[in-house]
Amino acid sequence: MSPLALALAVATTGCLTSGGPTTVPSTSRGGVTFIGPRCADVRSCLVGQVTAAETAAPLSRAAVFLEREDDSGHRILTLTDDQGVFTVVDAPSGRYRLAIYKDARRLEARGLRLGDPGTTLVPVRLPAG
Repeated sequence: MSPLALALAVATTGCLTSGGPTTVPSTSRGGVTFIGPRCADVRSCLVGQVTAAETAAPLSRAAVFLEREDDSGHRILTLTDDQGVFTVVDAPSGRYRLAIYKDARRLEARGLRLGDPGTTLVPVRLPAG
């Protein structure tokens, strides 16, 4: 999915609920994944979709790790849903190392800035292992 398609999917679903993130399932239609409301009433939100690099198929139950780069020891762990989508809300402000694992596939990146107001979109294509 292109970053634009992911942004449109987030924008068109809106943020209509209260009380933090929801677990509204994602749906796919015509090659676009529509992400249910996930970032209502939160200061900052990271939304990503993990797909296979060679097919662009969503990867469900991929492990997503975030670790602050400042050695504070703050770590976040989540899993992708059936459409490969993950959400992290209100992470403490700072730069993070992102690591995503699914079977033999893996990707690591550094310098992801989280905690600023708004929503950060991160499309991820995992290479074959």
